[in-house]
Amino acid sequence: MKKYLYALLLVFTAVTGFYFFYSWSLLPPGERFIYQIDDPYIHMAIAKNFALNGVWSINSGGFDSASSSILYTLLLTSLIKLFGIWEFYPLVINVICGYLAIYTVYRYFKDFYGAAELKWAIALLLPFSLLYAMVLISMEHTVHMFLMVLAIYFIHKNVESNFQTKDFIKLLTVVFFVSIVRFESMFFTASLAFAMFLRKDFAKGILVMVAGFSAIVIFGIISEIHGGYFFPNSVMIKGSLPSGNNIVENVVTLVKKGIFLNTSFYKCLFFPFVILIVYLTGKYRSKKINLFFKNETLMITIVSMSIIHSLFAFLKYRYENYVMISVLMVVIPVISAFFKRFNEEKRKLNIANVVMLFSLVMMTVFSLYRFQFMHKPSMVSSKNIYEQQVEMSRFLGKYYRGQKVAANDIGAISYYSGVQLFDIVGLGSTQVAKFKMENKKLPRKVFDEKYRNFLINYTAKNNFVIAVIYPEWFPGKTPASWLPVASWKIQDNKAAAIDRVVFYALETEQVKPLQQNLMKFDLNKNVEQWFYVLK
Repeated sequence: MKKYLYALLLVFTAVTGFYFFYSWSLLPPGERFIYQIDDPYIHMAIAKNFALNGVWSINSGGFDSASSSILYTLLLTSLIKLFGIWEFYPLVINVICGYLAIYTVYRYFKDFYGAAELKWAIALLLPFSLLYAMVLISMEHTVHMFLMVLAIYFIHKNVESNFQTKDFIKLLTVVFFVSIVRFESMFFTASLAFAMFLRKDFAKGILVMVAGFSAIVIFGIISEIHGGYFFPNSVMIKGSLPSGNNIVENVVTLVKKGIFLNTSFYKCLFFPFVILIVYLTGKYRSKKINLFFKNETLMITIVSMSIIHSLFAFLKYRYENYVMISVLMVVIPVISAFFKRFNEEKRKLNIANVVMLFSLVMMTVFSLYRFQFMHKPSMVSSKNIYEQQVEMSRFLGKYYRGQKVAANDIGAISYYSGVQLFDIVGLGSTQVAKFKMENKKLPRKVFDEKYRNFLINYTAKNNFVIAVIYPEWFPGKTPASWLPVASWKIQDNKAAAIDRVVFYALETEQVKPLQQNLMKFDLNKNVEQWFYVLK
């Protein structure tokens, strides 16, 4: 069986290594590796400030909960405390967790299934879950995926042992760590507790909830004590809870947007779910429901988690991949069992078999589509981030260190530049997050106008000197008092939110210094700089 482990490791290493070295090769000779999105630098900025200054913020003072992961930020903080500041801790953590995920996948299928399942894992794991891409962006998602695979292993083991104490304690330990790696893990905790309740193991279900929610509750209380929200700003702002007061309408809206009108649901989950439905219908058609609840705890947990995630969170932009690897772990044994039975039946084509075959083909097609979709970004994203976010941070660090700057893509700026940063989107600035939450029920036009005035007044009152933003992200038209001085535009963009950023002077006396600083700055030759003619 070891040959399948070697094959998994080889495929993972080859694919991850190819994109790592190719993307690095596009940077200037001698340049360090740059992460493929801007967000890892947010985690590192918070971890650095927490380690050095004791503040949970992208700035060196205050409390702004911009991190979506308690565990990941604490891991980075610990490494900084132990070994000093180094920008490649996220990459090291992700590489280690990537290999741990591969090994745990192998152990799962080796210990509970066999060679056939391992062959399917070799074929489908990377394109279906995009594990290699998660390693390269170096966020907490790889840690999340590893912990989910580990949780699946121990759920299966507990079902086999009927939740013996020693196995259940191991599962609770994993549940605790899963809960603090990302806040979407609440969906997993709730789903596992639900599956335990269906088994009528109410005490164990409650213990699962305690293990999965206790750390989140403690963090939420600490956050509120320091003036923040119970959940991080990113969760509050990006969450998809309906804003209406009618409960029935809200439920209908959630289901409609999260499932029926959600194209990502069909790409990611629809056909795996069809495979599971056909399998379960055939297996439990004439059996009691209690037997299903007892035997299929793992499947109930993962399917419930996936549905809740689809209703309340994104099934794209990388946020779905802990769901994808979990679903794959559940689906592969079903596929393997189907083909074994299909061959025994001499490939009889009844309706159920045709549906299974078609669903498997479509699942494979969408896996290849996901792999192809990530191909170009995995090659050029480091170059994009280097030419936009890292260059902005280098400019601001050179000419505006310690000064007040407004921005809306905050990662590299917050980690490298040393400015006092105001995030107009609100992920890194609680003042903006609070404004958005307090006014989210307003009609769109009214909200945008009020939001615009809030940003104008806040930056003026607090003496911000310049802004570096995507004008398209500013609510409504940028104010006349914000004087555009220059823009930077990158080419072949796949990673930055928008390919053009604009530098604004927020006071008239800042126009000339900003112009002169931009002219003196040794800007990357691949970035197109354009100066505005001011009247």
